[in-house]
Amino acid sequence: MNILLTNDDGIDHPGLQTLLLTLSKKHNVFTMAPDRNRSGFGSAVTFLTEVKEKKLADNVFSLDGTPVDCVKNALEFHCPFEPDIVVSGINPGPNLGPVLLYSGTVGAAFEGRNLKYPPIAVSVASFEISDYSFASETVCTILDNMEKIHLKPSSILNLNVPDHKKFKNPEIKITKTYLDEYKGKRENFIDDLSCLEEGSISLSPISLEAISTENLKSLSNLFDES
Repeated sequence: MNILLTNDDGIDHPGLQTLLLTLSKKHNVFTMAPDRNRSGFGSAVTFLTEVKEKKLADNVFSLDGTPVDCVKNALEFHCPFEPDIVVSGINPGPNLGPVLLYSGTVGAAFEGRNLKYPPIAVSVASFEISDYSFASETVCTILDNMEKIHLKPSSILNLNVPDHKKFKNPEIKITKTYLDEYKGKRENFIDDLSCLEEGSISLSPISLEAISTENLKSLSNLFDES
């Protein structure tokens, strides 16, 4: 598989470096990541100043821009092959619920939503994590099953892995993500936060849609003449 790898914590972050090493054993990987920590940049792009890349190794570049800048520039100018998928991470700390709105990890994943496979945003539910090998192997497991995954266009997969030192051999559960963090408690389907709290791996399909039929209907008569 041809993979475009990025993150929001910077090119030198061990989460990205571990994932690069793991994925490269089986896949063709091109990496472009921010030259420093760009956490919390969401889907921000740089357009008032020029961004500059730096080649660090074959198919490994840093960029003085945002995570989305990295994906855009890699796709448009630098990646020597057509990527099948964007993988973003591994991020220390979970990306759940309303946090998704400003997560650079998730923002970068959404920028790759029009490729062959849905992008994967990867996080570990610990800020103290130092070993990212288990999360990397979890990503490989999902990639091995990617042919079986069929999501709506403009969707991504949001993967949150518990601290494997605390939770041994966690299973993957398909979960819901709620921008309203309290809504999930009222639904008959496990939410991402509850999934992590019980020690399981959360995999949420997230759809990016600007049109809501319900909202259109509610406004359809607003400006009609009486």
